[in-house]
Amino acid sequence: MTGAGQPASSRGQALVEFVLVAPVFFLLIFAVIEGGRFILYYETLSNATREGARYAIVHGSNSFCPSGPMPPGINPPGCYDPSGANVVQRVEDMAFGLLGTGVAVTPTWGPLGNGREAEVRVAATYTYQTLIPLVPLPAITISAESTLVINN
Repeated sequence: MTGAGQPASSRGQALVEFVLVAPVFFLLIFAVIEGGRFILYYETLSNATREGARYAIVHGSNSFCPSGPMPPGINPPGCYDPSGANVVQRVEDMAFGLLGTGVAVTPTWGPLGNGREAEVRVAATYTYQTLIPLVPLPAITISAESTLVINN
């Protein structure tokens, strides 16, 4: 008997068991962390596209400062945004706080332009990289999109 009442072989056995179990335990902990980060990034991107689509439907052809292509026969006001850059900016503002500058945003309007009852689709992609490279995973592309009907 040595030390705290345990034979030396028992303490050695506990050390060997710890060395065998610890990598699996830490791998599971890091997998849970990465899974949570992935879900957070996906939800952030999804929310950003929803906010961009909401901005587009509120800023239709009847608004004071419309975004997107105008329907035929309507003269746009002075602050008209034909390319939808304001919609892209709205998505970027919502996503950049967490995702940084790697977000690609594409707003598209239907054949009616940004007129009432037309659809607008806002799609975004982001390349997700793992934080802890214990298991070498390839980069994952996260995609989200929202489609809403313009009501203004």
